[in-house]
Amino acid sequence: MMNLSRYTLVFLFLLGWSASVFANDTMTEQTTYSLNACITQALKIHPKLSIYTYKVDQKKERSRSVTAANLPHVDAVASYERLSYVPQVKQRYLGGSNNDYQVDIIVSQPLFTGGKITSQKRSARYGLNAAQQAYHGAKEDVIFAVKTAYYQLIFARDIATSKEDLFKYAESSYKTAVDLNKRTKVPREETLLRLAVQVNEVRQELITAEEGIKIAQKTLLNAMGLDSSGSIEVEDIKEAPFLSEDTPVALANNYEILKLAQDVKEADEQIKIAKSGFYPQLNARSSYGYEWGDWSQQGDTDWTAGLAVDLNIWDWGKIHADVKQAKAYKKELQSYENLLNQQLGLELASARLRYESASKRYAIARKSFDQAKRSLDLFESRYRDALVTSLELLDAQKAFSQAQVNLALSMLDMRLARSEIEKIAGNGYDLK
Repeated sequence: MMNLSRYTLVFLFLLGWSASVFANDTMTEQTTYSLNACITQALKIHPKLSIYTYKVDQKKERSRSVTAANLPHVDAVASYERLSYVPQVKQRYLGGSNNDYQVDIIVSQPLFTGGKITSQKRSARYGLNAAQQAYHGAKEDVIFAVKTAYYQLIFARDIATSKEDLFKYAESSYKTAVDLNKRTKVPREETLLRLAVQVNEVRQELITAEEGIKIAQKTLLNAMGLDSSGSIEVEDIKEAPFLSEDTPVALANNYEILKLAQDVKEADEQIKIAKSGFYPQLNARSSYGYEWGDWSQQGDTDWTAGLAVDLNIWDWGKIHADVKQAKAYKKELQSYENLLNQQLGLELASARLRYESASKRYAIARKSFDQAKRSLDLFESRYRDALVTSLELLDAQKAFSQAQVNLALSMLDMRLARSEIEKIAGNGYDLK
């Protein structure tokens, strides 16, 4: 029976371990990831979103706390006092004892607070709204970081591809030149050496480009909130890098602006809360309790019910200072709101100009790429027949490689500018 139990425990342990390994390796089992998959993964686990989730939770609890603070409160109070003498009014409870034991249940309810209760509730609501807008802003930041890293990884891969193509062309040209030299002694030795140097230079560029892919992979993993020591493969982007015509290019939906608007409203309620100190505070209070003098003797019960008005007469200017502080804070937020509108307006306009510049360069780069490819094919064909020089072929190869780089760079710039426009405009990301 003991052996059976032991085997059963081992089996359950292995089953649980394999399940945990499977769960942890979910990200690594997939071969390639789309942009949508990377963003979805980041929104699930990124620690930045956890931080803002907890901030929202804090504001929710604050709202509940404010609501609870203005509902009837019930408190139990127990006390003991040693009296120097027993007043006649207490002889009913204490007898001849100088001990005074009391146990009371007290119910209190604020009735009028000069608008403080209403403003506290509104302030808590605006604080919650601001926290929720900040959370959405954090989501936009995470999405933007993932998109940027994803596009840069695609670019790094495109650069590596261009260097790989150039290396193949250079190596092929060198082999062709060596073959021609054996048959015709042309090109001469110095040209062969120049071609060999060209092959080595391109090989170095290819190594650098491949390392660039690894760095871009780590950047993407970090942007997704994952361990950057791993590796990730991504899918090519099929969609064109163009900005959608219906993408908003205004600041109306920017989450930073929306959050500040809620902060200003909350600050306005804080002013009202501070001003409520100028008004009388009216509270209802009732209690029911038991009072006795010694443990061995009986006491008696009593109850009270009434209203209490509390009016501040002199506080050395504390309420005035609280009001001025709240007003100054509101003005600070309004000034920051104006500054933020100016900064984001400039960033949006700059991103728009970068996008327009990149789109124009993209059109030229696309045409140049086709021309450079056609030119290189012609030079390759004629070089085999010794109709063009090696240097002309080298120039054609470099021109084609540069055309590839220019096309990839213009696409990257368009995508980055488009992503920035979408982020600033609060366009969000449509998860498919």
